Parts: sequence; C-alpha cells; structure tokens
Amino acid sequence: MPIIEAGRPDLKELNGLHLWHAGMSNCSQRCRITLSELGQSFESHIVDLRMAENATEEFQQINPNGVVPALVHDGTVIVNSVDILAYLDKTFGDGSLRPAEFEDQIALVLDRADKSQAGLKYCTFEFFFKHGPRQSEEVYQRLVTGLKSEWLRNFHAEARAGISRERLDEMVGKVHEDILWLEDIQQDGRKWLAGDQFTIADIAWMPNVHRYDILRWPLERYPLVSKWFKAASARNSYKEGLEGWEPRKLFDMALAGLDDRRAKGDGIETYGPLANG
Repeated sequence: MPIIEAGRPDLKELNGLHLWHAGMSNCSQRCRITLSELGQSFESHIVDLRMAENATEEFQQINPNGVVPALVHDGTVIVNSVDILAYLDKTFGDGSLRPAEFEDQIALVLDRADKSQAGLKYCTFEFFFKHGPRQSEEVYQRLVTGLKSEWLRNFHAEARAGISRERLDEMVGKVHEDILWLEDIQQDGRKWLAGDQFTIADIAWMPNVHRYDILRWPLERYPLVSKWFKAASARNSYKEGLEGWEPRKLFDMALAGLDDRRAKGDGIETYGPLANG
C-alpha cells in the first residue's frame, strides 16, 4: 500500500479525512463511492485538472505522481486509488467491503482495474474532453513543464497534437478486452464481480463502466456486464460519489460534440474491434 511520507509539513497536522480529487476523475469517483458506502464524510479539496492544478509543486508535494486522488487521514498520505479503497475499508469498514472469503477474486479484479487506466484515459480524452473547451496554450505549457511524470507529459503532448487512428484503435481494443474479461468472470453466475457480495472490486469498476457508457460504448454487446452495471448504478453511493460531482456544463458540451461526431460516422463504435460488430 503506497502510504508515502508527507511532502508538506502541514499535511501531518491534518485531522480527519481529507480528499484531493476531481469531479470527472474515475479514480476520484472510486474513492467517493467507497466513502459513501462506509458512511464517512470528508474534507473536500477539488483539484482543477483543466487548469493544470495537478502540475503545481504544491499538489505534487501531496501526490508526486501528479494525479488525483490523494487521501490524507490524520496525517497519513495514501495516493493510489485502489490502495485508498483498501485503506478506507480496513480503517472504517472492518473488512466489510473486502471479505476474506472473496480475497483472491477481489485481488484479481482490482489488479485488472488498476491496469485499465491507459485505455480509459485515451478514450476519455479523444471522445469526451476533445469536445469540451480547449485548454489554453498557457495552461498546457504549465501542465507539461510542471508535471514530474514523464508518462503524463508525453500523454498530454500526444493528446494536444491529436491522437492517431492507430493509437485509438489500440486503446479501444484494450478497453474491449477489459470488458470481455469482466463478462467472462461472471459466466459462473456470480451476482457481483468477486462473488455474491458487493465489494471494493465492484467499486473499482463502477466509474470505468460509467465512463464507457457516456462515451457511447455499445455495452449491449456485453449482457452480463450490462446487468451488473444496472445493479451497481442503482446504489445510492453511485449517485452520491459519482453523479453528484460531475461538472454539468462540461458534461453537456462534451456529449453534444460527441453525438454530433457519431452522427457523422466517427463514434467510438467505429474504432478497433468495435468496428467489426
């Protein structure tokens, strides 16, 4: 679990739960859903990603990876979303969201969720954020010069220049493989992703599948995943931790642009293996 040494002395003095997060960040959404499931309130610290606040030295002293979320609990800093879920459950849920009898399956599902980020990130930037307000050159330069992560700097440069068709086909293929994997593990009739009990394994994937859904991914091609997502998205924590934080103005603008793009025959369903039906 990446509990790290606080990079700022003031963090060690914080009492209670403090979450640095963003409305549209799927990893932030995981943490907020978990906090809702556990009935825990928290001090909210919004990080404006579109204004490159994640690239500031101040924020990277909290999370040196330059990404949200970051959790501080009574001076303890945890920076990876999957590990934050585990920490919250252990600390406040007494293992209720990670029962020992499902541990092997939970670990597998969490690992797959952790590795799904690249595909989701590329698809989100191309099919969602691309249709929102364009980041100014000043903010973009602040982002790529401030970030310490080489991977993130390269990603944002690629997104700024325009992601190639080849890369998009590759990333849509990665997401397709992830969803097929989720479909396959449910073939044994389990109710939730790790077994017959709702766990942090489900929480880790709820925001991802929500994101695929708003990108107009043809989820009807994966009936078991669709059934699971319907049940998961009916939970109150989904509404509190996810839907309640999404920026409506950006959301509506981006989706209008995406729907116009789809009408012209260039939606996500025309990329990678999705194009083959």
